[in-house]
Amino acid sequence: MSKKETLWSRRNFLKTTGVAGLGTLMAPMAGLASSADKASVVPTRPFGKTGANVSILSLGGMFNIASNQLLMKQAMNWGVTYWDTADCYQRGSEKGIGKFFSRQPDAREKIFLVSKSDARDPNGMTRLLNQSLDRMKTDYIDLYFVHAVSRIGELDSRTKAWAEEAKAAGKIRFFGFSTHRNMEKCLSKAARLGWIDGIMMTYNYRLMHSADMRRAVDACVNAGIGLTAMKTMGGGQVRTNSETELELAGRFLENGVTDAEAKL
Repeated sequence: MSKKETLWSRRNFLKTTGVAGLGTLMAPMAGLASSADKASVVPTRPFGKTGANVSILSLGGMFNIASNQLLMKQAMNWGVTYWDTADCYQRGSEKGIGKFFSRQPDAREKIFLVSKSDARDPNGMTRLLNQSLDRMKTDYIDLYFVHAVSRIGELDSRTKAWAEEAKAAGKIRFFGFSTHRNMEKCLSKAARLGWIDGIMMTYNYRLMHSADMRRAVDACVNAGIGLTAMKTMGGGQVRTNSETELELAGRFLENGVTDAEAKL
């Protein structure tokens, strides 16, 4: 960990998230902004071999709430500039981002914008990419994913050609995929393709102890692929019925911590 990253200490993290948790309920907007200005800014790290530096925390776009404009404003104040969404994320996610950029056009260059395509065929991907660009009021998307890939065969030579064409047209900067299932194989095989810039995958304490997952992640890192972890809280029940479960989180239950606290 670099010296800059160590400034983002546990104390600063709790202070900032405490501001967010209490501020949305109790503080006036001006007071919330003032508190945020004093908080530490989230550090950045290189995203694979892309040359881009991104915040180590991201703003998930699965929202359709009245306060989404305030949410995005505060994310910028805290340096959370990796914004993730998809064509299928709620009815208002991409449109909410577009509204924000329309009101604050200077903000666009500060954001590493990510969106996703549910389509696999080039024509469908083109249609959804153009729809996302229109919704978000931007000329380009920094990182464009094929969404929810469960086997690497869903990406083929047509996908590669499409990505190269979209890059050449200036509509996307980088390309990759998100994956929720069969992740180890998807990551391992993607590392050998040579044209994947980024991958979003489920990664948490229930998975990181797996030798297959560790090898897959290492392969992607060695290939220069930027990795984004999602569903980091693990989910599911905390158990004590095996040595592995005890090592992961079950030990907390044995020491009197509640199930909900153990998940944290």
